[in-house]
Amino acid sequence: MISDLAGLIDLVPLPAIPAVLLALFFIAAELGFRYHRRFGGDGGAEDESQVLSTALLVLALLLGFTFSMALSRYDERRQLVVQEANDIGTAWLRAGLVAAPHGPALQNALADYARIRVTSPLPHETEKLARAAALRNHVWAITATAQATLDGPRATNLVSAVNAVLDTGTQREKAVAARVPGEVMLLLVVFASVACFLLGYVLDAHGHRHRFASGILFLLMGLTIMLILDLDRPADGAILIDQSAMEALVASLAPAGG
Repeated sequence: MISDLAGLIDLVPLPAIPAVLLALFFIAAELGFRYHRRFGGDGGAEDESQVLSTALLVLALLLGFTFSMALSRYDERRQLVVQEANDIGTAWLRAGLVAAPHGPALQNALADYARIRVTSPLPHETEKLARAAALRNHVWAITATAQATLDGPRATNLVSAVNAVLDTGTQREKAVAARVPGEVMLLLVVFASVACFLLGYVLDAHGHRHRFASGILFLLMGLTIMLILDLDRPADGAILIDQSAMEALVASLAPAGG
């Protein structure tokens, strides 16, 4: 049930996130305002403000931790693009030291693999994932044949370079698939809504709604959550992983792969 609700967040387009959350937060604040007007207790406004301050502090911590989690995953994906480009380039150069026909064949296989790795396949792109896995198996099969024709040190260097390509490819696919858990995002939205409810509750205790100031606060909260989701979605939004390292590698290997 919770996972199904969490999955609904991914169905909302990123540009619509602030508007949807702004409406949700305004509704929550209005409910809090009316609830206090109808059922408000005898506690002073200062006591209720203390509760609101605590709730907003916890919300700020949740936003900070979730943002840090999304940013670290984004940074890992970014670094793996450069690492994979470097690994493929190194393996391609070492394959050039292997005599024909194994060396050129391995270079061609690595060039084909690099072209499909310009953008790492998303979890739902099963055909592209299968193609990448098949190319890795093909590269390894050629490597196994080629290293048998080399002396010990050169064979070790070649196998080590190709093994790094295979390992980094798997790591990159796992990093692309890794997301901030949907339950965490759902908890964040729910807690933000509760904080807005408490804000409306406290504002009624003070006798003023302050809709404009509240609206700015709600919009900032919505934009922050949108930013977290943007960082967490590798194929959507404005914050995308720079693929220039892989693109430059593919361009440099194009003549060898021709």
